[in-house]
Amino acid sequence: MTEGSSSAPAAGPTPTPPAPETARPRAPQAGHPAPPVFSPFAFVLVFVGLLGGLALAPVAHAFFASRLGLPAPVATGLTVAAAALFAASMGAVAGWGFRRLAAFEIVAALLAWAAVLELRLWLGPVPALLAGLAAQGTFILHLSLVGLGIFAAIAVFLGSSLAFLFAGTGKAELSFSYESYVARSHLKLGWRTLVLLFAFVLTGIVPGMLFILVRSFLRAAAERRAYVRGELVRTPRMPATLLMTLISIGAVAFGVSAVIVVLSVMSGFSADLKRKILGHTAHGMVQSYGQDDFGDWREIRRKTLAVKGVRSATPFLYQEVMLSSGQNLTGAILKGIDPATVGTVIDLPQSMEAGRLEWLTRPADIPSPRRDGAEAPPSGRTLPGILLGRGLAQSLRVMVGDPVNVLSPFGDLGPTGPQPKSRPFRVAGIFYSGMYEYDTKFAYLDLEAAQRFFGATSATGLEVKLVEPEAARAVMDRVVFALGQWPYYARDWSEMNRPLFAALQQEKVAMAVVMGFLIQLATFTIVATLIMMVLEKRREIAVLKSMGAGVPGIMRIFVIEGLVIGGLGALFGVILGLVFCFAIDKRIPLNPEIYYITSLPVLIDAAQVALAGLGAVLLSYLATLYPASKAARLHPVDGLRSE
Repeated sequence: MTEGSSSAPAAGPTPTPPAPETARPRAPQAGHPAPPVFSPFAFVLVFVGLLGGLALAPVAHAFFASRLGLPAPVATGLTVAAAALFAASMGAVAGWGFRRLAAFEIVAALLAWAAVLELRLWLGPVPALLAGLAAQGTFILHLSLVGLGIFAAIAVFLGSSLAFLFAGTGKAELSFSYESYVARSHLKLGWRTLVLLFAFVLTGIVPGMLFILVRSFLRAAAERRAYVRGELVRTPRMPATLLMTLISIGAVAFGVSAVIVVLSVMSGFSADLKRKILGHTAHGMVQSYGQDDFGDWREIRRKTLAVKGVRSATPFLYQEVMLSSGQNLTGAILKGIDPATVGTVIDLPQSMEAGRLEWLTRPADIPSPRRDGAEAPPSGRTLPGILLGRGLAQSLRVMVGDPVNVLSPFGDLGPTGPQPKSRPFRVAGIFYSGMYEYDTKFAYLDLEAAQRFFGATSATGLEVKLVEPEAARAVMDRVVFALGQWPYYARDWSEMNRPLFAALQQEKVAMAVVMGFLIQLATFTIVATLIMMVLEKRREIAVLKSMGAGVPGIMRIFVIEGLVIGGLGALFGVILGLVFCFAIDKRIPLNPEIYYITSLPVLIDAAQVALAGLGAVLLSYLATLYPASKAARLHPVDGLRSE
């Protein structure tokens, strides 16, 4: 190959193309880590808290009521507190350990509880623990158990949400002064505004609305005059969020006051009924299983009075009879009493309208009837005295001194079998208890006269008055133990009147639930107010998140705002409810012939007032969580995009 000719390129190693770069793992994005939507471990904790709280309730109630002997209201309150505390603690563990509100897990746990409950009731008979609810019907049983599950779920949610708010970032944040400052700047509630709102709530809707209408009219008239003169008038307008805040506070206040007034009126009726029942019925009653085998009532009374907690005791003899006077006939319950000791147990001496209790032992002192046409008592012998209730005396048309014939089916044996026994008595007195059942059915004899009439040698039992009526069950058990138990048994006043007081309690609970819906409806205004505030403060939320504020911190701001609204509404509602209760107490007349009371009774229970206020604050707190979580999920870019 010549030098000038073209030559082929020199052979050499062919360069290999560079290998493609392997995909590098992405760096984790900055910002708050997104937790999983559903956590199985948090679900287990929540389910344990729900079931554990429900299972702990009967055990705790048995401990407080039976072992410690606490009164029923105290034992019930401590039981609810213990069950709610256990459920809330498990929810707090789930919220703190997994940094979540655990709302989805709680709903799933509640559905699982309902499924387990329905399966258990479908497979076998109702457990003995639920026999009382089952006796009221299947619907009441299911409704009560579902309600208990919802209560336990709310307790779990309280624990998880509080733990997330205060430790959602992994460390405890107990100071929220900055969040309080931001919330206060959002609400813009000044002292003047609160005073005007309180006056509006206290005076009622109608006076407040009239004041607002008059003020609006005067302002519109001033603007009209300025427009005619060609002047420019700038009238300050209330921000929409402030107006919604005031409406929310007023709605909660009216709801709380309605609950307090309704519960106080029903408590007044219950207390008046309880006072009348305990005034004419003993706190406890001791009887024997064998008929007419009570034994020496004096010795039994001595042993009973030696029991701690017993104040007094009196014997009684109890039979059902027929009473007649002329052409009038009615059935009655005849009780033989000891006039010397009966006044230490029941309020019979204070209830006498006519005549005297002492005339039972001194029938010769009973005056003759003082009206024309009255039937004269048989001459030649002194008839024993008898006390009648007002309604019973009216049905027989008798007065003090009139004769009354008592007919008992328990008479002597005759040629054709048992013969009724009849004997005349004279009315020694008429009592008025205020209870329809007592005034129309009860009649009293001296114990010795009753024993002679019925042919008895002892008493039916003892009526006992206690130092503390609420502890009647425990004291009466000690009385039976002191008497050697068999053949004696005891009943307390709550057991003897259980259907009546159970019905009153159910009515009070039903009314509390119905009136509680008013507070629940008021909390929806809190939700609407906070959502409006979130939409209005999108820019501020975005700035706070871009400066490093976490999800719990943003949530705390709006939770504080909701709690301020609910707290002020509850405070105003408590004051309004108490003022209204004091205003209507004993001032609304009632027909005593129908209601057996002369005026509307009101009893203010501090526990019920506190529960109404705390319930409003609790519902307000629950209502804040959705708007607060909505604000916390706002991305900074979305909040600053329109700026």
